[in-house]
Amino acid sequence: MIFLFANNAWLSVTGRLAEAGDHGLFGTGQNMVMGIQVNDMGVFLGIILGCMVGYLVNRLGNFKFNKYLAPYEGTKFAYLIIIFATILLAVIVTYVWPLINHGVNVIVSGMTSSGSLGFFSYGFLNRMLLPVGMHHLLWMPLHFTPMGGTAQIAGEAVSGAYNIWLAQLGSIDTVSQMHPAIGFLVNFGPTAFPLAIGLAFIKTAKPENKEKVKAIVFPAIILAALAGTTEPIEFLFLFVAPVLWLAHAVMFGFSFFISDVLGLKVMIGSIPETLPSLFVPTELGRQWLIIPIILLLAVMEYFIFKTLILKLNLPTIGRDVMEETSETNASVTSSNPQPDLGIIVNGLGGVDNIVEIYNCYTRLRLDVKDASKVNINLLKTFPSSGVVDKQKHIQIIIGLGVEELRESLEAYVEALQQGTITLSKNNNLGSIYAPAHGEIIPIEHVPDDVFSNKMMGNGFAIKNHDGNVYSPVDGTIVSIFPTLHAIGLEDKQGNSLLIHMGIDTVDLKGAPFTLSVKEGQTIKKGDLLATIDTHAIKAANKDDMVIVLAVENFVGNLLITQGNVDTSTEIYQF
Repeated sequence: MIFLFANNAWLSVTGRLAEAGDHGLFGTGQNMVMGIQVNDMGVFLGIILGCMVGYLVNRLGNFKFNKYLAPYEGTKFAYLIIIFATILLAVIVTYVWPLINHGVNVIVSGMTSSGSLGFFSYGFLNRMLLPVGMHHLLWMPLHFTPMGGTAQIAGEAVSGAYNIWLAQLGSIDTVSQMHPAIGFLVNFGPTAFPLAIGLAFIKTAKPENKEKVKAIVFPAIILAALAGTTEPIEFLFLFVAPVLWLAHAVMFGFSFFISDVLGLKVMIGSIPETLPSLFVPTELGRQWLIIPIILLLAVMEYFIFKTLILKLNLPTIGRDVMEETSETNASVTSSNPQPDLGIIVNGLGGVDNIVEIYNCYTRLRLDVKDASKVNINLLKTFPSSGVVDKQKHIQIIIGLGVEELRESLEAYVEALQQGTITLSKNNNLGSIYAPAHGEIIPIEHVPDDVFSNKMMGNGFAIKNHDGNVYSPVDGTIVSIFPTLHAIGLEDKQGNSLLIHMGIDTVDLKGAPFTLSVKEGQTIKKGDLLATIDTHAIKAANKDDMVIVLAVENFVGNLLITQGNVDTSTEIYQF
């Protein structure tokens, strides 16, 4: 709204509001929005503003002032800057957009004089401009202004392809030839292409996903055929496989090209839009071509999509694992909500650090006093779709069950404040202690990409140790690698752990390692697992650090990130 009113105000002050003609503001590059006349940018404006706002919030959302101006820092400051940036953009657009609109008009004029190639260009650009919402700058002038052609029908001058079609349809008994501009209305997008695309998606989907894919694409195919709305099926591949969109745009252009070459001159669209074509004499409209062209286009599109998806291994719908979803992403059980809620309270730095608890439609929003006390890694262990860290403002993405969670959390915090319940500091599924006496380093600092990039799981490492490796948990020895350099464990909660002794020590074929356990053995925290000959490892130019991985657990909470530790030190929480 700031953009629209600023844009209108500058156009008014500088005297550049377009004058409406016989066809309104079509073709002028301006339009009426919310009762005011503005530059007609359509959806493209929303994309530009969205990118601008996102950029400025990311850059300025954590901006800090002197304590006396603290109420205006952070997102409040970002919002203030966004207001002025929006006004500036609205002014700049009044000078830039007319040039863009003029360029589009030149392109449109060229299409009308280029025969069948012009029709191909129209169809191709129509699809290419759709994602940014600028396709209306292409079709509206052709459909409703003299740029789409002018004809004398029943003694009156009619301009625009759509207007000409309606006029000729109303006087069909006196028409001897359908106007060439009607070729711009021959749109097989709702009928031929959605069916082909849907069948290609079903064909290339994994066998276990085919029924799920059918449940998604068939309603989209029906919607396109009956209402002419093709975006639901087109947007299934636009972002995940842009190459398919390019191929689709070429086929869309080809549909206009082949229709013009064959002389099809009736309006084609959704089924209801196509029905009036039945009233046109076949020698004028040649509508007997409709079914053959639909079949031709559908077969071509199907094989093009299927081939590209398989050859390029494109991640279209059904090609990957499709999870069953529920209407809420997380929930709190009424029987025993405290463990999960304890994670939130501990993650926020305790009850005394919580200022306010509230929610929007899908997010639990939490304000805290001291941002340094917040443990984001611990908060991420709470079942949710993600955690947003805004320093003193934390958001946990929950879904439609967020209001119930907020009420439960408020009651839980109130009970903690009144002392009727106590907060456990171990609201987790398991703890890992140090496996050796030495210096801890986070997994990200391990000099091996497989470990530092968490390809095998989250965890930590111990360096500068004495060579003795102890069990970090109570559990069972699940596996021992033949080269003795790695031991697999399972704790009492069923969490899988891996103790990896050294980096690239598999090459040493077990020589530096003496194991004190065997597979299937039950162990206690602190039991000796193995002894490492650190001198032999270093002599082989290998690193002897002991790495602990919570296999398949990528969230976890590292409690200590530096310093010396021993086997009594709790290092990691699930």
